[in-house]
Amino acid sequence: MATPKNVLLGTIVVASALACAWVGGAYSKANGAPAPAGSAAPIAQVPEAREVGQAFVRVADRLAPSVVRITVRERAPVMARRPSRERNPFEGTPFEHFFEDFGAAPPEGAEPTMGMGSGVVIDDQGHILTNNHVVTHADDVEVTFVDGKELKGEVVGTDPKTDLAVLKVNGAPTKPAEFGDSEKMHVGEWVIAIGNPFGLDHSVTVGVLSAKGRYGFAPGKLEDFLQTDASINPGNSGGPLVNLNGQVIGINTMIAGLGTGVGFAVSEAIAKPISRQLIEHGKVTRAYIGIVMQSLTPDLRSALGSNAPEKGALVSEVQKGSPAERAGIHVGDIVVRVAGKPAEDSRAVQHAVLSENVGDKVPMTVWRDGKQIELNVQTAELPGGQASQDDQPASGEGKLGLTLQTLTPDLSNRLGIDQASKGAVITAVRPGSSAAKAGLRTGDVIVEVDRQQVASADDAAKRLGSRRAGGHLARILRGDGSLFVVVPAG
Repeated sequence: MATPKNVLLGTIVVASALACAWVGGAYSKANGAPAPAGSAAPIAQVPEAREVGQAFVRVADRLAPSVVRITVRERAPVMARRPSRERNPFEGTPFEHFFEDFGAAPPEGAEPTMGMGSGVVIDDQGHILTNNHVVTHADDVEVTFVDGKELKGEVVGTDPKTDLAVLKVNGAPTKPAEFGDSEKMHVGEWVIAIGNPFGLDHSVTVGVLSAKGRYGFAPGKLEDFLQTDASINPGNSGGPLVNLNGQVIGINTMIAGLGTGVGFAVSEAIAKPISRQLIEHGKVTRAYIGIVMQSLTPDLRSALGSNAPEKGALVSEVQKGSPAERAGIHVGDIVVRVAGKPAEDSRAVQHAVLSENVGDKVPMTVWRDGKQIELNVQTAELPGGQASQDDQPASGEGKLGLTLQTLTPDLSNRLGIDQASKGAVITAVRPGSSAAKAGLRTGDVIVEVDRQQVASADDAAKRLGSRRAGGHLARILRGDGSLFVVVPAG
């Protein structure tokens, strides 16, 4: 085994050889001699690399005055529910708040704790855009600018559904940052994150736009995330993600884990209109029509029939008394156009509806039983904060790997669904079975099979066990919503 001294000497020799090879290649190129095959890039590319670096410098200089450190003090902090010396292993990830729910209650008379995040000034009135989770429990907010000036911040409004918040300070010593257009950004373009990770003020990290339109991290939230590999860490939350023009295209919000290089920012397409509403009204009002949707998949299209649309949003639930119900939208309809524009998936429908004002009439086209139907839906305001053992015997597991039990009023009450509902409750799913691969879970309630209502566990088992090309289209209740799944034919 080589000694450390020998290893170091070998490393120096290799490094020297590589340096000589690069210099020699550059010298021969400059003197007209061809560079050997496999040699380093021509020295002419160095100025181009420097120009890219200067672009980063210009953006950092331009944005530095607009990016602030936000320090919050909590007199009765949520974090104190955990022993103070115990570190949250999920800090900075989408699962951070799950860990915060455990631990001892804060002792009486506990000292206020401090939290820290970032923000960006967005207008000349001193409004600052940040994350809701940065300020949600704050009793006092202090804003620090790059020149060291400290100002007291006031929370103007928060929006938990998008994890955004707006603060205001008086006498902000800076020009506001400008918003860019995240829709025009291409995956692979340079992006820059600026903030205060771990309290290290005005740290600048560089990466690329890794993906757009990420969602699915938090059910019930409105998600449209930009993904980046620009380093984002605890303390970056609320800081801007910007393009090479120094324009804000997103608000840094969360990471998939420390050191993973997978960070997420709320898209400017959401952040800009939300911040405007918070500034003007102190709250956010959203249009809604009252449907639960899911995007079409190849399996769903096959189960719906050969003439089903290639793209669209399948309606899995219509809320009672909602604008959608009044307009005549049915469960099983596929929304293909909203306000004259094609709806490629459920997110497109959601964004189209959210872009409308409360009370607007929105033309929608739905596909139903092989025909397209034109409807007009008038939006409403999204509502806020939206052991007896006498059950009937369960149906056997069968080839699909399911155990079913007829839904009773008592079971409905325990599951929190309408007691008048009929169907079959899934009480067990065998791992690796067809049912498990289809995505069925224990606690799901099967209410329809192939667009026919299910009356009992035996009825569901019989329907799912029959032969059908492309599998069976089942509608299930799960939690507060419903969705369609394709179950392989028995």
